[in-house]
Amino acid sequence: MSFLLEAQNVWDNFVKYKINDYAKLRNFDFGPNNEGSVSKLSPFITHRILLEYDLINDTKSKYKVKNPNKFIEEIFWRVYWKGWMENRPQVWQNFISEKIFDFDHELYESAINGNTELDFFNSWVLELKQHNYLHNHTRMWFASTWIFNLGLPWQLGAKFFFKYLFDGDAASNLLSWRWVGGLQTKGKQYLFSSSNLRKFSNNRFNVEKINNKQIFLEESNQFPLEDEIYKNTMDPKSDNLILFENDLHVATFKKLLSSYKKVYIILLKNEQRQIKLSESVLKFKQEMVSEFAENFNNVEQIDSHSLEDKFKNINQIDIIYPGVGENYDFIIKFKTLNNKHIFNLVRDEDLFAWKFAKKGFFKFKENIPKINQKLFENYSKNNS
Repeated sequence: MSFLLEAQNVWDNFVKYKINDYAKLRNFDFGPNNEGSVSKLSPFITHRILLEYDLINDTKSKYKVKNPNKFIEEIFWRVYWKGWMENRPQVWQNFISEKIFDFDHELYESAINGNTELDFFNSWVLELKQHNYLHNHTRMWFASTWIFNLGLPWQLGAKFFFKYLFDGDAASNLLSWRWVGGLQTKGKQYLFSSSNLRKFSNNRFNVEKINNKQIFLEESNQFPLEDEIYKNTMDPKSDNLILFENDLHVATFKKLLSSYKKVYIILLKNEQRQIKLSESVLKFKQEMVSEFAENFNNVEQIDSHSLEDKFKNINQIDIIYPGVGENYDFIIKFKTLNNKHIFNLVRDEDLFAWKFAKKGFFKFKENIPKINQKLFENYSKNNS
């Protein structure tokens, strides 16, 4: 089954049978082999097989769900996280460049191999490696245990998630770890109790007490707001286009890609990555890239090493903006070393939503009606 068809089936099943109980049941993790109330759409959304805004529009108009508010709010959290980091790209740069040496290396090895004294944590490590997925509530328990119980650096935990998650989105993963640790919302840590674990794991984990250490994370860096991203549009500016595996929305690109002489898609291998990915995650990404390329006559997947040769005599290149993270770091390095002019193509919906993500989520939430109106206008225009 194709990824697009699988994604659509998962979405249809969720919106027909689960979404009405989503607000009530979403925090329960019944285990990897049991049906839960969450959508499990995140691997498709992260790579934009499904577009966030399409899900919002479908929920409100196509399916006419009675009470979609909590689900739509969670989708908007993903939009907010992206926007927050686009407004502060230095957060990613600090994370990726920081060297961590002072920690218990033996405990770290035990943690990543699921050999700690905490059976519930060990089971999550095994689940993550086997399924490349964890329930969102379990991710919070995992991160809290990693930071406040095991006392390991949060940055190493975030990188561990990046390595194994199919939906390892740069913004959502990084900023969620910061939030658990008390860095994202200053001083507000996420700590959980044994009763919370028992209830929302459906009694799978019965622990007498969660032993948290008194750990208070601090950072001295200030992250100034940047506005360079808002100078971009989706208008083509050259004859050649580059895109990456984290934006594979076929419907968006059907018309756009046909206007280019040549389109190249790149999937970075581990030797080009600052955070190494597991073989299962790389395979998952490669299969999506191959399927996407089959939809277009002028799309060619190329190895990142051949990029310099392909563009030897071409100075101006468009890219589908991949967002702050590994892919954009790679293309900026290529641009600098080869003296190229790179033009970012950024969706109008993203730019509009991100400008409201300069402060906390509740400030962003106040502007969701404006974003929804913008989406409605865009869909009306595109379908007229």
